[in-house]
Amino acid sequence: MTNKMAVGNLNTLVVTGSSGFVGERLALRAIELGYEVIGIDLKKSTNLHCAQFVVDLASESIANLIPRGAVVIHLASLSTDSLCRENPILAIDANLKATARIVSASQESTAEQLIFASSEWVYPERPELIDQVETDSLDLSDLNSLYAVTKLMGESIIRTTSTQPYSLLRFGIVYGPRPIPGSAAESLALKVHNGEEIRVGSVNTSRRFIYIDDLIEAILKVVEFGPVSPGGTALNIAGPALISLEEVVKNVNEILGKFVSMIDGGATPSIRNPLIERAQSLIDWQPQTNFSTGILKCLKAMTDSVNDEKGN
Repeated sequence: MTNKMAVGNLNTLVVTGSSGFVGERLALRAIELGYEVIGIDLKKSTNLHCAQFVVDLASESIANLIPRGAVVIHLASLSTDSLCRENPILAIDANLKATARIVSASQESTAEQLIFASSEWVYPERPELIDQVETDSLDLSDLNSLYAVTKLMGESIIRTTSTQPYSLLRFGIVYGPRPIPGSAAESLALKVHNGEEIRVGSVNTSRRFIYIDDLIEAILKVVEFGPVSPGGTALNIAGPALISLEEVVKNVNEILGKFVSMIDGGATPSIRNPLIERAQSLIDWQPQTNFSTGILKCLKAMTDSVNDEKGN
């Protein structure tokens, strides 16, 4: 595959969910690289200096906001399992109805490509280590999460209805600097920092945590290279290594010189292990941030936020 991006000939990026953690960081980086960015969300970000529109994607079309030849990056969703369980109707509207509308708007506007933020949650949780790859046969009956179901169904909506080129990116568990912990890795790191007691279902529960900057780089690689195949395909975009909750705490203890221990609840481990070889091969992408470096940046952001609040 050849590199399609040329200086002075950059696509316009239409980013849904542009005020969220991933969306805002993606928009900021894209603007820095010279892309024109159009942000779409339920609220505007005060950190973005680009065109921003407040739109409810479940009930409104954005076809008139997508320039011909733009790349649409659909990040907006009800993005946690707990929120989906608490609000199943909202989850269906935000994660399925909105996705169907995005597909329609992308086709009406002749978008060059639709990039969909799927998730490693489309893979079933396993009690043991099993490699999970994009060609695995996936079944809704193997999923025990409404959030996971909406992501797998979102992929299916795009596969079966999109006439425009598309890419389905299955994000690993994202972590990165922010005031409030957003992932299990960040939450555990903050507990170690504060010397709090840590109880988990299983210390062997494991994920391929991916640092935010590596995720942004992968998305922009897909923009740069274009659709991996004319019919679209899925790519796992996850961290470089599988890390257990026990390893998270051990790592943070070593970084901070602490000795906080974990209490194992004796539950069956939950393991997802999405391999990234396809992304490495097809879009020339490799995560660059090791876990120690990334989690240290997270700790700094969280503790700086706490100190700022105390100062006020």
